[in-house]
Amino acid sequence: MSFGGRLRYAREAAGMTQKQLSEATNIGISSLSEFENDSRAPSSLQLAQIAHELRRSTDFFFQPGEPAPEIVLWRECPADDTASSVQVQLIQLAEQYHRLEQLCGNPEPPQFEFATGSADSFTFAKAEVLAHTFRNRYALGERPGQILLRVLEDVIGVKIFFLDFEPSGTAACSLSDRFGAAILLNSKNVSWRRNFDLAHELFHLITWKVFRVPGSECAATSSTREEQLANCFAGHLLLPAEALKTAVSKQLREKKTLDFEDLFDIARQFAVSVPAVVWQMKSAGIVKREDAEKLTEQIKGRSSYWETRTNDPPAKRPLRFEALAIEAMDKGLMGTGKFAEYMGISRREAMKLLDERADKFWQEESRVEIEVIDS
Repeated sequence: MSFGGRLRYAREAAGMTQKQLSEATNIGISSLSEFENDSRAPSSLQLAQIAHELRRSTDFFFQPGEPAPEIVLWRECPADDTASSVQVQLIQLAEQYHRLEQLCGNPEPPQFEFATGSADSFTFAKAEVLAHTFRNRYALGERPGQILLRVLEDVIGVKIFFLDFEPSGTAACSLSDRFGAAILLNSKNVSWRRNFDLAHELFHLITWKVFRVPGSECAATSSTREEQLANCFAGHLLLPAEALKTAVSKQLREKKTLDFEDLFDIARQFAVSVPAVVWQMKSAGIVKREDAEKLTEQIKGRSSYWETRTNDPPAKRPLRFEALAIEAMDKGLMGTGKFAEYMGISRREAMKLLDERADKFWQEESRVEIEVIDS
């Protein structure tokens, strides 16, 4: 594909018209048309402006061959036609992350084993077994929600990002030969919801080769059945049946019923929502389905109120992403401007951050203890 073809591809992938790109870059529509038709090449400044607005590296426009497929699987596409811009942002962040891995050492592909089989024959029992196998393989213990994110990012190599988009009850994931596995969660959600979404999207990554058949048209959103299977996996991963039964028994003690405070305490232990606890209690045979439905309706208002008050907004960039960016700067592998771009901050903020790090470094280096030898 020519430069012009790649420019058109990137613009359309970002959901922008030539007019919108022209307004964003202050480059005339006629000039953009000439660039896309390969009748004229942009200047280096124009190329940098275009790449910035389309969230692409300048190298992207000169790579040989067709652009690799960019599949982002949504539970529900964002509202107000923002899906394209959010998808491009996710891919840009994942590729930046991958570039940092390359700069600081050879990155390894995700270490989880992909599920096999066909979509039609994938059962809920298989999703439950898959959760059990994954939990044991990575030693997630009886409270997986407390450490799942760190294990996925630091041990397995999944790139996890948090962005603000609507509807808040959705999430996404992507798997690419270029940057590996990536998960997108909504930064507006409370931590309990983000944990469940994380486990939910993990299922889609593990079963990517089951439901995303190579060479076929892949839907932008998953099917209802696939979503149900993902919920089943997430519930069994985060709330192991035996551990949940033990937690319920401890809360019951001499009582015959659980109140909201009991349910909340169980939810807190497993780092999930109260409704997730209720439905997993149903799955584990602790309560009947009709009782689970009644409980969910009764606690809806109280649960939502409490969790909103205890929200803890996630960092803009993953901790490992930031650590790699700083390491690249410390080793002289990245300039201040690129560091600022990757960190999503201004150049001035980047310079201030680096100056503060340098001051701290010299302060620590100056703390030298000398043992005096008696003469």
